[in-house]
Amino acid sequence: MIFTSPLWFALVILIGTSAALTGISLKSTNYPRGEVVHEWSTLEYDWPSDEVKADYIKRGWYEPNRSLLSGIDVYNDEIYVTALRITPDVPSGLNKVVVKNGRSLLQPFPSLAANELGKCESLQSPFASQTDPKTGLMYVLDVGRTWRGPPNPYAPCPPKLVVFDLKKQGALVRKHEFPESLVPKNVSILDDLVLDYVTRKGQEVKYIYITDVGSVQIIVFDLETNSSWSFFHESMKTDEDSIINIDGVNYPQMQFPVDGIAIDPDFLSVYYCPVGGKKLFQIPTSVLRDPYGDFACKVRLLGNKISNADGLASGQSSIFYGALTLNAVYKWERLKDREDQGVPEGGVTMVTQTEVVQNVTTYSFVDSLKVDDKGYLWFTSNRAHLYQSATMDFSGASGSNFRVCRVYVGEYSYLWKGPAAVVG
Repeated sequence: MIFTSPLWFALVILIGTSAALTGISLKSTNYPRGEVVHEWSTLEYDWPSDEVKADYIKRGWYEPNRSLLSGIDVYNDEIYVTALRITPDVPSGLNKVVVKNGRSLLQPFPSLAANELGKCESLQSPFASQTDPKTGLMYVLDVGRTWRGPPNPYAPCPPKLVVFDLKKQGALVRKHEFPESLVPKNVSILDDLVLDYVTRKGQEVKYIYITDVGSVQIIVFDLETNSSWSFFHESMKTDEDSIINIDGVNYPQMQFPVDGIAIDPDFLSVYYCPVGGKKLFQIPTSVLRDPYGDFACKVRLLGNKISNADGLASGQSSIFYGALTLNAVYKWERLKDREDQGVPEGGVTMVTQTEVVQNVTTYSFVDSLKVDDKGYLWFTSNRAHLYQSATMDFSGASGSNFRVCRVYVGEYSYLWKGPAAVVG
């Protein structure tokens, strides 16, 4: 969409002025403007039968206007998404997007039974997943509980990491329940994750880094020892830019702490940010891999993003994020800034931030992002600010609420084992 209103030009001038004052380098791109692959005003599920659907409604396990699209994952041209179980009447948290009779549907993954509430061996409230393109293993974070909608009849289950093999139709290959002393089930919200091969030539995932919005910490899981530990730092909290303004309205209820997380393709540094703030931070993976690592002495502030953001996604040369206050997707050109500044990964500062796509309707609250192995950035937009403020229109009169989108960006996922960078 091309904007020609005086307000839009004023916003461009304001951003440009702010960028000049803060040292941020902004530029536009020649990327195609993106495409909507799937969209819904209300999320629709692929039920085994009409009888099963009726039973779920009767039991209070399904209310059409309660599902909120959130996380996205892509593997072999198949799209997986999470629907947040903020309330207990969301039938399935982890789903594969399928098309039947021209309708986009959420097919419970690996099955409806595997998402049954009240059974701790099943997925209770999965927030995010990351699939290793080399092995086809999908790593899923399960919060373990719903937390809104009186009364909540389901006791919380331990937060856990679950691993499915997508090459074997979603067979369960591993499950790790985090200890209560580290990840308290009534507090923690496991929000996002990245995988660490240790080196670019690594043959398997060694560590997983997880943001915990509820307990405000970064959790480390060592897959070899089946052990976990965590780090807390003041940088994980919200800051002076915590209140998010979208389309002229302040949303104080969106002031979430540490949320987005990314990692470079050489597995040297992890990047993270709160939703309630614009700052982006860097911590060496060598610190995170050590349960006694000196986090406070090694964490670095890289600069301010152009906007508050929810999720982050790593490509081979850039880190992508949803610019919530601008209804857009931006990228920080990490590799370019490193080369321009003549510094190693641990010395780079954030300068060049580039708009990838922008649309006030289509990209309203970009939530989760993933870069695939074909040069595309995939992401969800979900109007979460309207959902949280109970102002979302599920009737369809205000258009679609939830979208799965993609845009060609000319680089591959950080997990790609090919060249260090792909030129688009």
